[in-house]
Amino acid sequence: MARPLRSAVARLHLVARRAELTGTYPDFDSALAAVPAWAVAGYDNEETVDVGLEKMSRIIDWDYPVMFWLERELLARGNGPTNLLDAGGHIGTKYRAFSRLIDLSRVNWEVYDLPPMIKAGAEMARRDGLEGNLSFCSDVANSRKADILLCSGLLQYLDEPFPQFISRLPAPPQVMILNKVALRDGKTIFSLQRGGPAFLPYQIREKGVFLNDLETLGYDVVDSWQIQYLAHAIASHPELGCSESWGFMLRRRVG
Repeated sequence: MARPLRSAVARLHLVARRAELTGTYPDFDSALAAVPAWAVAGYDNEETVDVGLEKMSRIIDWDYPVMFWLERELLARGNGPTNLLDAGGHIGTKYRAFSRLIDLSRVNWEVYDLPPMIKAGAEMARRDGLEGNLSFCSDVANSRKADILLCSGLLQYLDEPFPQFISRLPAPPQVMILNKVALRDGKTIFSLQRGGPAFLPYQIREKGVFLNDLETLGYDVVDSWQIQYLAHAIASHPELGCSESWGFMLRRRVG
């Protein structure tokens, strides 16, 4: 019995190699329920803390538009403190990476993520003496009122509609910087992505609907950029075409 079982597991690994998408589902919960019994389901597990950690802790070319707009905002705010909420910020990887090139000494950088990430991030921050500027929370409703919201790679893994997520913040941020947002021209679809030992529900939003959501939330698109090589096709459904990966600098309308 062991050999057929190992063969079946091997076939499943081939269906979903690392970072590859497989399957389509009507919503987040349906995708999560389809995770194979032998695999880790979703990000809310200690096993996923180290997945991609080394890469996320580096500055990659898709980070440069984010750093450009972040530095401009910080310069415009002068010497006063700035509250930034890094939603989906893992263990504070972007703070650690960006602080090598940008002066973040006046930024109160708060990371929102799932409990395993928050626990690991807080322990690492204490170890590295970063507690003065880097803090963590696992409930956005209890986060610090943010001037800037940063979401870099969060939205495709978010388990609720983005407008609902924004409504749970203490107040709407003045600025939102969104990066690596998975979009498509057709209807929104959910799939599963392989990440290390885990299968992760992955949402590819309908582009027009998403842009309309941003408009309805009261934000204007100041700048946008496309990350060409982060396009994804769903291996099991190539007829659906490839997603597009986008970044946005958004400013809240006054009045």
